[in-house]
Amino acid sequence: MMGLLHRTKEPLWQKLLLAPLSPPSQLFGAAASARKRLYDAGILRQEEAPIPVISVGNIAVGGAGKTPVVMELACRLQAMGRTVAVLAAGYRGEGKGARVVSRGEGLVLDAKDAGDEPVLVAKRCPGVQVLVGPSRAELARIAANHLRADVALLDDGFQHLGVARDLDIVVLDGASPFGNGRLLPRGPLRELPEALERADLCWISKVDEGDAAELEAAEAIARRFTARGVVRSRYRVSSILTGDLATEEPPQSLSGKQVLLLAGLARPDSFRRTLARLGARVVGDALFGDHHGFTQREIETVLSRARARGAELVCVTEKDAVRIPPALRQHERLRVVRIETEIVQGEELLGECLRHALEAKAVQRAG
Repeated sequence: MMGLLHRTKEPLWQKLLLAPLSPPSQLFGAAASARKRLYDAGILRQEEAPIPVISVGNIAVGGAGKTPVVMELACRLQAMGRTVAVLAAGYRGEGKGARVVSRGEGLVLDAKDAGDEPVLVAKRCPGVQVLVGPSRAELARIAANHLRADVALLDDGFQHLGVARDLDIVVLDGASPFGNGRLLPRGPLRELPEALERADLCWISKVDEGDAAELEAAEAIARRFTARGVVRSRYRVSSILTGDLATEEPPQSLSGKQVLLLAGLARPDSFRRTLARLGARVVGDALFGDHHGFTQREIETVLSRARARGAELVCVTEKDAVRIPPALRQHERLRVVRIETEIVQGEELLGECLRHALEAKAVQRAG
């Protein structure tokens, strides 16, 4: 397998700089393996949810595109007549315990309390219930018993082994499926590629941004461990919105415009490439950490910088837009780039996997 694995090349200076992180990386891997063995031995137990559970996760930190995949799956399951609940950790949300972000009828919590991704899912997927909290098993019980959901989607669930799942989907970033091949903190991996043996299906996102040889290698690894094909997808810009998400413009409205890129993303280069494909000219950027909670002063500073650099617009993703302070969302220079997931390979396979997971759970409950 190691012969198939394409690693992001590291210059010598980077190898030397990161070398002290190799021992902590080994400890991280040992701890992850020990935890998995405890579940395999039954010492730590998975809880069976009362409804079908479909997990969407990854083996690397940040930027793989899990949330767009979750939204795509939520829409597909709704089209199949299901009442969907998305269950998430609520990363960077300030609220505590299990809490409802949306009952499918509008937001109950904002991004400050619930985290940006759950709020984005609730906004983009009307009718979908969204819950956040540390225990996905508890959230599944609440969704099934109190909100009458009949299928649960675990957002970022691959390493959350406390709840059993009926379908395990792992998303790989097509632009860099395995990074440098190293575990945290030496590299981006939460688990080594061998962990894909637990997956039922691999989904390679952003395939139009990746190297062809690296994509083929990633697909070969996925096929080896899951014994089935993969889903491939890319991003498609569906519209450009004003900062308050109230007014839509066509994607070509950015063509020829000078823009400043504002991002609190793990991998902002993908957003930069998206803007370039739309014909926008990026004259500057303001980059923050992933999930950064923007303050009013920070956004005002960014808007001032845009004016100073001659930028006509400040462009953000929808994920970042929900974290901009409400008082500034209607600023005339703000534009939000709305993306959707477009499947280019494996659509029939995905449908088969979804149907099998739902039917298997129904048979299990009947038995």
